[in-house]
Amino acid sequence: MKKIDICGKEFEIDCNAFTYIAYRQKFKDHGIFEDFKTINDFTTMQVLLTAELKKKNPEISETEIIQAVSNSMLPYLDKYIEAITRIGYICCYTANQNIGEYEDWLKGLTRVNTNDMWIVEVTELAVNCFCGREGI
Repeated sequence: MKKIDICGKEFEIDCNAFTYIAYRQKFKDHGIFEDFKTINDFTTMQVLLTAELKKKNPEISETEIIQAVSNSMLPYLDKYIEAITRIGYICCYTANQNIGEYEDWLKGLTRVNTNDMWIVEVTELAVNCFCGREGI
């Protein structure tokens, strides 16, 4: 078990065989591996778009890159946010089944930024649990 900060609140997270079963029970139309793929595809696309922009225009500023990549990623953002919040919730739920339902847990999050550190921590924990490797 590990403690992490999500939007200024401390949560315990964990991942084990129960996590897989709980994921299917809570999110009947999604499996955890589908959401791993969504996260992987989203982050890979960001990296590739950034590299392409830098290659085409070596003088481009970081602000311009962030703006261009953000605009390009908008069509994929809904699925990404859903995937990261489901995985975050289920890792919290695995550690503490008294945290309430997913929607209630979401109401307690003040914001979700795509570059929040908790996303990396939760995703790495879950991927390591099921895939036995670092990162996605």
